[in-house]
Amino acid sequence: MNAHKLLRYGYLTAILFLAWIVYTQDFHPASLATGTVAALLATAFSYHVFFESFPQSKLILRPDLLLVYLVFLLYQNIISSITLIYLMLRGNYNPGIVRVKTRLQSSIGRTLLANTISLVPGTLSLWMEGPYIFVHWFDKKTGNRIEASKRTMEPMQTLLERIFG
Repeated sequence: MNAHKLLRYGYLTAILFLAWIVYTQDFHPASLATGTVAALLATAFSYHVFFESFPQSKLILRPDLLLVYLVFLLYQNIISSITLIYLMLRGNYNPGIVRVKTRLQSSIGRTLLANTISLVPGTLSLWMEGPYIFVHWFDKKTGNRIEASKRTMEPMQTLLERIFG
């Protein structure tokens, strides 16, 4: 195992172990030992999913950008919720399905984008097909794929592209 792969393996194991601690909130030695074994096993089985398309030069994920992404997602949810409530109260909306194309190369990045789209009120990812995501949009503003991509996912996609490539 080369140095980059070993460091990535350790990084993913540490993140999964921290997730274990946050989830269990138990610092008993037996729980910590179980968490260590679980993190090592999860890393062994899922390493390729997290790092399949990263170049060797990209050592770790960008936790600072992940934090920015989470803050942006919270902001997007608040704005979308207010807009959705306003549209529902007025009864002035046009639901529809649009096919949008993503620039993300990694499957985990595309999956996270699709799930993020579903977390934003008024949008729901229906399925993925290659670089395309089919999105149900509560208030479909346009049928144009490029314009729909800009409106539904552009800021999220730009951040995820910097994180996952």
